[in-house]
Amino acid sequence: MTDLDTTAPAEQFFSTESREALAEASRKLAERLQAHTEALLAMNGTENHETLDEQNAALEELVADWNDAVFEHTGTTPLLLDETEDPDAEDDTEEDHIISVVSRFDLRVVDLDTLLEAGRAAQERHPAELSEGGEADPVETAEQAIFEISREVGEAWFELPGIEMLAGARAYVVPEAPFEPLDPDAEDITTELSAPNGIPTHAESWA
Repeated sequence: MTDLDTTAPAEQFFSTESREALAEASRKLAERLQAHTEALLAMNGTENHETLDEQNAALEELVADWNDAVFEHTGTTPLLLDETEDPDAEDDTEEDHIISVVSRFDLRVVDLDTLLEAGRAAQERHPAELSEGGEADPVETAEQAIFEISREVGEAWFELPGIEMLAGARAYVVPEAPFEPLDPDAEDITTELSAPNGIPTHAESWA
């Protein structure tokens, strides 16, 4: 049994109208319960189940009405009736559709000067956002040059100046449980660069 709803004004309960409504709901429930019991006792197992279902539904409706009438009169609910969901109802909850793409490219530097020049030009055209007073890292290594070019144009592995691609591969995976999402804030991001548990759907490679 639930406690009195103390958030509602006390005068809304125990009124003449709610008393009469509760008496009427109790009368109907008592009559239906007696008729329902007599019907059940008369059954021998050969009856149509639809008849029993109709009897149960009628009783259930009157029980709910009586429960509501008690609440309207006293502010309490004597029966905690569970509202079961329709098993045939469509589930509107959409699951996340996640696809993990994992790639690796091995590159050989064949002309460092050309690569550095392209990296510096990319940095000038697409400067990184820096904190006040900060300065961009100078492009003095092949790794920095590739980083600056990729930050400007994306994955340009086939068109990097001064670079020969030795091999590359990319896999598309639909993750399955247990699935650990990639952590972009990981202290060592290289630990995140592996295919998750799941089903590879497509793959491509270059050499």
